[in-house]
Amino acid sequence: MYSAIIFDLDNTLLDYSMSELHSMKKTLQDHNLVFEDNVEWDAFWKIYLEHNSRHWMDFVNKRGSHKSIEDVLISSFRDSLNMNRAHHESLSNTYWNYFCNTCIFEAGAEDVLHTVKSQYKLGIISNGIGEAQRKRLEMGSIKDVFESIIVSDEVGVRKPRKEIFEMALNELKLSPSEVLFVGDSLSDDYHGARNAGIDFCFYNRGGLALSNEYQPKYTVRQLQEILKVV
Repeated sequence: MYSAIIFDLDNTLLDYSMSELHSMKKTLQDHNLVFEDNVEWDAFWKIYLEHNSRHWMDFVNKRGSHKSIEDVLISSFRDSLNMNRAHHESLSNTYWNYFCNTCIFEAGAEDVLHTVKSQYKLGIISNGIGEAQRKRLEMGSIKDVFESIIVSDEVGVRKPRKEIFEMALNELKLSPSEVLFVGDSLSDDYHGARNAGIDFCFYNRGGLALSNEYQPKYTVRQLQEILKVV
């Protein structure tokens, strides 16, 4: 039925949340920032994620002064830890290095990729930073599996705009009807695939209850279930 499968990357093939957590803990350890107990750590992590999400959205939507991912990280550390700017910059550099070199797969992702790679063209469309996405794919030894890798900051277009999907279709030399897109985001992935006229498989990793507003072609709770679809 399909000639290609295109995947979202973060929290679809790779566990973005665990990569963040792993990278942050190693960063703080390297800088001798140790929390007394889990309560103190949980409080820091909660506030950091809130600030980081806000600064990231400002960066994406060009609302603030952030011109790079480094600006986003420095501001996130600044708002979460009472230290001088030099420390914020050092923490940012350490964290980004760890994150770019961390590849933690979603459960079943490797098995699915190795099963389908001989039958389908494979691609990625990611709303992310090219440096991190490509390095993480290399760390996981799966970069060469994909015939098309489209990352938003490299092409200047983000999901859910149909143009970013059309770029992938052009690279794969396929029409929308020949492709299945798999992702975990209803706002970016579902609407993006719909805008581009591509069938969408919703990786419902969180077990969300879908309203009638959302009608993906397929819904799976585990990535291995994709093998039954294709």
